Amino acid sequence: MNLPENLIKGVISDIYKDVIMDVKLPDDTVVPAFCPEIDYIKNLYAKGVEVWMSSVSHPQRHLKYEIQLINKGDGLILVNPCYIEDLFVEAFHAGVLSDFSEYTDLRKIEYGESVVRANFEFSKGRNKKCYVYLVGINNKIGPNVVFPSYISFYEMEMFEELRQLRKKGHETAVVLIVPRMDCSGVKFVWSLDQIAAAKIFDEAKNGLNFFCYGCNINQRSVTISKKIKILY
Repeated sequence: MNLPENLIKGVISDIYKDVIMDVKLPDDTVVPAFCPEIDYIKNLYAKGVEVWMSSVSHPQRHLKYEIQLINKGDGLILVNPCYIEDLFVEAFHAGVLSDFSEYTDLRKIEYGESVVRANFEFSKGRNKKCYVYLVGINNKIGPNVVFPSYISFYEMEMFEELRQLRKKGHETAVVLIVPRMDCSGVKFVWSLDQIAAAKIFDEAKNGLNFFCYGCNINQRSVTISKKIKILY
């Protein structure tokens, strides 16, 4: 998947709002930029970190720059989660999603359908289906990206919906997308949020599959490139 053309490189000079960074451009101009990924802001962002931004021309947007990539020194990280679904579709058509190789079709679940929490439906023929919820994970501790850091009410409802779909005979899966190149693995941990970890552990025991895929990233494009084994 191609990133916006003509990304603008800068360096974070200040962090003064949860979703706003001051970025110094090569000509020493400082501009405010919107940060679309705020869940792990303390781990991702710091003064001096390189960023690549796109220019936003929408007349109702007060901030004219949006951060797409950062580099903390060990590799590029895609911080805009809006691309996750497009990356997933592209990876399916490229044959990268080995956990779903038995399925022939993939479609995005649209607003107003009976299934409301899952993102995608895999199918093969009329009866074979698998419903998928996508989530990008970025929280790195040591060499690994770790999860779960928290669980939302939306995700609690998602787990219940997927449980009901399994009762109807369908497969269900949560797919973790790791949009960074500076990690050696992905690890399930109990230490960050024990309630979230217990919920995920219980859902896995009851038939919910968890898979993980990593990305190749450069300043022009991002692709899902490989399956990553989840460490427990």
